[in-house]
Amino acid sequence: MATTPQTPRPATPDGFDASRAAERAADPRGWRFDDDARQAVHDVIAERRDIRRFRPDEVPDDVLRRVLEAGHRAPSVGLMQPWRFILVRTVEQRSAVRQLAQRERMRQADRFDERARAFLDQKIEGVVEAPLGVIVCCDHGDDAVEVLGRGTIPETDLYSTACAVQNIWLAARAEGLGTGWVSFYDPDDLRDLFGLPQRVEPVAYLCLGWPDERPVRPGLESAGWSARTQLDDVIMEGRWEERTEATPIALRQGPRGAGAGDRAADRLIPAPDREAQIAVRDRADQLIRPAGSLGALDAALERWAAITGGPPPAAPRAGVIVAAADHGHAAQGTSLFGSKVSSQVAAAAARGESAVGVLAARGGHTLRVVDVGLLGPTPDGLVDRKVRPGTADVTAGPAMSADEHAQAWAAGETLVAELDAEGVDLIVVGEIGIGNTTTAANLAAALCGLVPRQVVGRGTGVDAAGLDRKRAAVAATLQRHADVIAGGDPDAILAALGGLEFSLLAGVCTAAAQRRLPVLLDGFATGVAAIGAVRRSPLVAESLIAAHRSAEPAHTAVLAELGLEPLLDLRLRLGEASGALLALPLLGATGALHAGMATFAEAGVDGPTASLADRGDG
Repeated sequence: MATTPQTPRPATPDGFDASRAAERAADPRGWRFDDDARQAVHDVIAERRDIRRFRPDEVPDDVLRRVLEAGHRAPSVGLMQPWRFILVRTVEQRSAVRQLAQRERMRQADRFDERARAFLDQKIEGVVEAPLGVIVCCDHGDDAVEVLGRGTIPETDLYSTACAVQNIWLAARAEGLGTGWVSFYDPDDLRDLFGLPQRVEPVAYLCLGWPDERPVRPGLESAGWSARTQLDDVIMEGRWEERTEATPIALRQGPRGAGAGDRAADRLIPAPDREAQIAVRDRADQLIRPAGSLGALDAALERWAAITGGPPPAAPRAGVIVAAADHGHAAQGTSLFGSKVSSQVAAAAARGESAVGVLAARGGHTLRVVDVGLLGPTPDGLVDRKVRPGTADVTAGPAMSADEHAQAWAAGETLVAELDAEGVDLIVVGEIGIGNTTTAANLAAALCGLVPRQVVGRGTGVDAAGLDRKRAAVAATLQRHADVIAGGDPDAILAALGGLEFSLLAGVCTAAAQRRLPVLLDGFATGVAAIGAVRRSPLVAESLIAAHRSAEPAHTAVLAELGLEPLLDLRLRLGEASGALLALPLLGATGALHAGMATFAEAGVDGPTASLADRGDG
């Protein structure tokens, strides 16, 4: 019997569905992967984590390529493919991003009220620790070009870019890489830092690298910050159902601040020592104490190791630099005292009679009281680095010339070189000068975008009328130098609005960072000087440690700008590096604990355990 020849199945063009309707009807689930493959997908989703701690090992190019390819294969409405990936490899750029994140972290702490301290205990980013950053951007493109599906929901390009973020995250987890999504920055600051045009929106800054933690559940859940939501709590049938339970507190974005750039000076500053930082962290994990139980001191321990290559000694020896100068605006009544008091206090400090002299002698530290701009002759006992006898009145013109600012900066660099040659373990900075809290207020307003009422405090104790005079002087200064401030150049701002001791201390901060010496900041004025240095070279911030929070109201904003949490909060307003020397023994005690405590194994104590079965999304 003759058979009817079968019509040959036509070839299917590449990229098109080769299945038949009958096949799909006979086996609706025929498109699924096998059991092992499906389980692998669900395992990757379940075990994805937001990683904050990273090993310093580089990510191989082939691995990175596969991860980015996964991002590039994300779904996108209308096949618009709006994502763009910027690879951030240099430590200078990563440090600049970290400053944005740390600044917002400090600014946002107070939003959590009684949970502020718990918030500060959370490690929210690993920008510098991760060897690579990936900025996932959304290029909105030309509005005049019609994209299928975007006419009714313009935000679909953002949603599509978010899918690329998730693909990268899951692919990285499958490769064994850690990914951390940094959300503490203002998008405009990131746009400025990396030169993004206005049509391009930074959607995510991702830290990418080999993880130095392998959490089995979300970090915020482990820390007791929030609880995991059950699936049934987020499913609604047919229509919206208003829930009565309070929703978990979200980590919100704060106000924007000025961005930082990648400057040539940064290349002279070594990157943080990640191996040393990890080494002290690894040992800390083994000591007979709960992980992170020393709070801010644990963070200071890791920071010291990243700067110097190891933990602090039990009795660190400091090189103490106290810069003394006078200020022309004192003629406007910005202080209770006359300018001659600056020289008198500086001379007393050099003789060991003031607070810094007593504390430096008590701790066996090397003290340098430096005349960089006192009005009269250099008093006996001071180091003479006088650039000029006091600054000009900033309400009427520039405080100093660009060359004078550079001379003071260079004097700071020389002092650090001299102290480093003497073998000090760190640099402690302080200042003396009648009227310098007003100068600090000028610079804080100019560098941080603040207004006089936010930055002007009582200083040495002025009354209400004196406070009004200080605010008026700062307002006049900001108006007088508005063009310089708008230009944003830190050197121009320091020269026009600053003081000679601020320029010197900014040079100290930079030179110390270049030599891997920690800088222990004292109060409001030294913090402002440090901001000037960080604006020029973001990596300087990695070498700074905040000793205390002073009584000056703007000091909190300055610490937030630097992304630093102080070791002490005693409402001090003494100056002269006294607060820093009071905090220094805490760092020594932290080093002693780290070196002297036994590990769980040495003491025969059972260490902490975690259930590998306890997995969740986070």
